[in-house]
Amino acid sequence: MSFLLTAIGTLILLLSFAGIAFGVYMSTHSKSRESGKLFAIWWVPGLSAAWGIMLRDPVTFVIGLVCFLVAGITFFVHTNSSRKPSARRTRDMKRSSTRTTKENETRSRKAAS
Repeated sequence: MSFLLTAIGTLILLLSFAGIAFGVYMSTHSKSRESGKLFAIWWVPGLSAAWGIMLRDPVTFVIGLVCFLVAGITFFVHTNSSRKPSARRTRDMKRSSTRTTKENETRSRKAAS
């Protein structure tokens, strides 16, 4: 039984380190910098939970698991709420942007007459 707990704890520990490394990698790119930081921070309590399994300490495991769940909920709420709506152009803007300067001058002259 103790070997099984140690093996599971080691697997979760390696997974947590991989999650932190991936979050750090994500944070090096400008488009995913904020999400990468949150992702890396999210996996830190996972290390605590894994360490609790390896040490066979239920208190450390439960505290790490609760913190991991709270951090995960925060990560997903922040990720879903921070998405910016895409800018959409209207038809009038498309028409005016495709006109040449000469067409715009002709139209403004007609409007002035």
